[in-house]
Amino acid sequence: MPLMVAKWALAALAAAALAGCTSGPLAGPAPAPLPASAPEAAAPAPAAEETAAEEQRDRYIMHALADGPPAPLKGRREIALGTGFFIAPDLVMTNFHVAGNCAALTVGNGIEGRELLAKLVAGSRADDLAVIQTDAAAGRPARFETALYTESGQDLAVVGYPEHGLAVLEAELSPVSAREQDLLTPRPRYFFHGAIRLGNSGSPVLDDTGAVVGVVSAKIDTVAVYRRTGRVVDDIGFAIANRTVFDFLKRSDIPYLPALPARGLTAPELLTKANSFVRQIGCWQ
Repeated sequence: MPLMVAKWALAALAAAALAGCTSGPLAGPAPAPLPASAPEAAAPAPAAEETAAEEQRDRYIMHALADGPPAPLKGRREIALGTGFFIAPDLVMTNFHVAGNCAALTVGNGIEGRELLAKLVAGSRADDLAVIQTDAAAGRPARFETALYTESGQDLAVVGYPEHGLAVLEAELSPVSAREQDLLTPRPRYFFHGAIRLGNSGSPVLDDTGAVVGVVSAKIDTVAVYRRTGRVVDDIGFAIANRTVFDFLKRSDIPYLPALPARGLTAPELLTKANSFVRQIGCWQ
């Protein structure tokens, strides 16, 4: 099923963010209580998580109060959000179900409300792949792993814009894993284990060096599986295999960058690297 998420009206974002400061999804964890035997002490400094939550709330408010969308979008409504990633300085890959049926498209990471216009230049409904063009140049386009036989499938990550009640403004990293043989599958898609949410459509699946090994397309239908089996399964996603991506790009006469030898990265390093090419995609009608 599509992984797209409708966006709340910008005019309500500031109020919603402020109203959620104590109990909403952005609120940080409460400080741990002191042991009973500990002497009375001054209140501890805010935890790093609380500080990060406050900064994100501030960004939501800035986003709500920022200038409106580009002039050509006046009178249109942003109906859905997904994820994409630069594969060239001006080309962004995403899912066809994210970008293929929009009257207008935008690319941007959402920080301070910045969104730039984009246009569809290639798409395949059957492969669920699309490439859009924009002036929002990437710092460093993504590279694709071509030697998948070297991948174990155990240190993968999805970087994208999953929704948590509110559409997020910055990309997030979710660890995932896949079976080694599934990465090498001749089938167009493979499944992986990990937390996938609305808004992750079009996210790259990355190995620990930051190379792309697939493109998120869907997640398991938890309700349908429960009705058939009585089991709750909500941590399985489906990715478009690199083989399918390469065939699509070749048919579209669009080149891609192969991965270079590189060392494994920590999760924070991987997210920093991915932030140079992962972007939020807006669909407007």
